[in-house]
Amino acid sequence: MQKNNDKNSRKKFADRLKAIRESVNLSQEQIHYATGIIQTHISKIESGKISIGIDTVSTLSDFFGVEDFQLFQYDEPIPDPDLLRKNVHKYLLLHDINPHVFLKKSLMYAIREKILNSKFMDTPRLTKEIAGHLHDKYDVKFTTTRISDALEELRRKGLVEKLTTDKKSKFQYRKV
Repeated sequence: MQKNNDKNSRKKFADRLKAIRESVNLSQEQIHYATGIIQTHISKIESGKISIGIDTVSTLSDFFGVEDFQLFQYDEPIPDPDLLRKNVHKYLLLHDINPHVFLKKSLMYAIREKILNSKFMDTPRLTKEIAGHLHDKYDVKFTTTRISDALEELRRKGLVEKLTTDKKSKFQYRKV
């Protein structure tokens, strides 16, 4: 009976941690970048495949700016995403992590995981439209320049294509 309880607790913890991370639109890679917890380890935690020690719980709670016990409050609502974002920002500054580098990773995650996995970019879009969509749907703000830079990187990887418009200085992007 104990093994089933252990698996159930791991799954509840996994679901809560993933929900907290996704509520602030962060990737596992970003958590790795900020905390040093290996991304594959985070993936295994979020899938409920492994148990974690108190040190990892403490690191994650510090990162999100919550008390350790809040990660285990499975039936409670996820803490306010705005508060979590502020807490993550404080963590970054406290640990001398450049928020701009950290957020760049966030933009790539948002485009790759949220935008490209939806139907939004099935039709060509201007970077201004993509910025508006990210703001409206996910409550994140990025400049059109940063979005263009990210899309160029994704274009080089073959994930999006760049289309010219009737204005030579404007381009549209669509997923491949």
